[in-house]
Amino acid sequence: MRHSLCTFPRRATPFAILLAALSLFGSAAEAAPGIVNGPSMRLAGNHTFVFTPSGAGGTINWSVDRETISDTGTSTRTNGVASGTGTTRTFSLTAVSGSETIYYITAADNGAQDVDTVQVFTPNIRTWFTYRSAGNPDVRVYAAIPSTLSPASRILMVMHGNSRTADEFCDIWRSWATQNNYVLLCPYYDLVNWPDTGMYQMGNVFTADDCGGTMNPEARWTFTIDLGIHQRARDGFGIVDPLFDLWGFSGGGQHVHRFMLFEPDAPVRLAIAAASGWYTAPDRTIDCPYGLHDPLLSFTQQDVADWTNRNMIIAVGTADTIRDSDLRTTARADAQGLNRYQRANYMWNKAAAFNPSTRWRRVDVPGAAHEAKLVAQGTRNFLLEIPVLDSSRPDHVIKAVVRVNPNPLAGSAMLSGEGWAGGEVTVEVFDLAGRKVASRTASAINGRWQFAWNSLTTQGRIAGGMYLVRARDRERQAERKVLVLE
Repeated sequence: MRHSLCTFPRRATPFAILLAALSLFGSAAEAAPGIVNGPSMRLAGNHTFVFTPSGAGGTINWSVDRETISDTGTSTRTNGVASGTGTTRTFSLTAVSGSETIYYITAADNGAQDVDTVQVFTPNIRTWFTYRSAGNPDVRVYAAIPSTLSPASRILMVMHGNSRTADEFCDIWRSWATQNNYVLLCPYYDLVNWPDTGMYQMGNVFTADDCGGTMNPEARWTFTIDLGIHQRARDGFGIVDPLFDLWGFSGGGQHVHRFMLFEPDAPVRLAIAAASGWYTAPDRTIDCPYGLHDPLLSFTQQDVADWTNRNMIIAVGTADTIRDSDLRTTARADAQGLNRYQRANYMWNKAAAFNPSTRWRRVDVPGAAHEAKLVAQGTRNFLLEIPVLDSSRPDHVIKAVVRVNPNPLAGSAMLSGEGWAGGEVTVEVFDLAGRKVASRTASAINGRWQFAWNSLTTQGRIAGGMYLVRARDRERQAERKVLVLE
């Protein structure tokens, strides 16, 4: 949050106003006084901050305060942990073990004061931050941040089951996620604030379980909170990729497949709904929550088609056949099958019957029972493949690709893509520091698009060097490195 103390004269002459206007237009590139913006969430370590002086001049003084928030929610603020002077200062921002650690970096000269807030994280271990949204209870988000964190990192959100053990799910995924440069997010929907199936597994769409009561405002949905958590992490860590991957197990698998229904525009690259106890099927003749028939819902045939065309995997262990105490065993649930394995097949068959070219897939994890760790191990590499289904051959998996020819390029080249589902594709070019230097959109026809390198909208001349070309649509993404010669 910025607090400016810039002062201006009470009354200005027309000449002074004109002079000020000319100055403004003549120096549009000049930054406003204050701390140069940077990520609000970072790895613990040394970080350099830059202050743009105001016109009033004077010595630039820096001070650093630290707030820690314990596991039980106790906040402790320590003022003056560091200080200094000058336009640029480097501070050691360490993470306090067992606590959220937030720093407030203040800098001021004679005409302006600014405060930068930065939360820091120890890399590669389970940690957490608190997500706050208006009108909703706070959500603790367990997280693991890779030591390789950069603007090119990706985000993976993992949804716990009805056991509500988000910390354990974070531990299951931590090592794999950080080794593959994922920022891992594991929201914790606790039993105090979200005690019912309707509040978590059903996304808090309705005021009562099993589509009972009335519909809550979308801002109260846990699905909406998920999206806010992703956006907070993406903005905070400075992640370029607008998409994220979504994985849920058991009650989390229920949450995931319904998230993909109720949030049709969510920027999810791949969703994996694993070992769900029961399903909301793509059938408008079956009453909610087992289908989509409900006077408060208005899903059209096209809505259901769009849902079944999203990139989602229905996964289950082949030994997940026990009717345990956590499995819903009502008559309507048993109509989907007598165990989780049968019910996963039911869900897949419903999708295939409604939409023979569905992009959903059924994945078995051989030998796994209702075991989150084994199912995670059996499905995680799908996140690296970013598969796309050929609608003319539902059993054939291809990859969306982007090409640059020639590469290296000098002056001109053609950019092209194939394996895309159709519609608008956004193509962006980033330098190795993660800064976007060029972009444009293309229309994919029969999965293909093409345009000239020189038709990109640029921020200025693209100098020689290595760049990353990233193409994406609503659900998938492909990248290609390109060397630009002088």
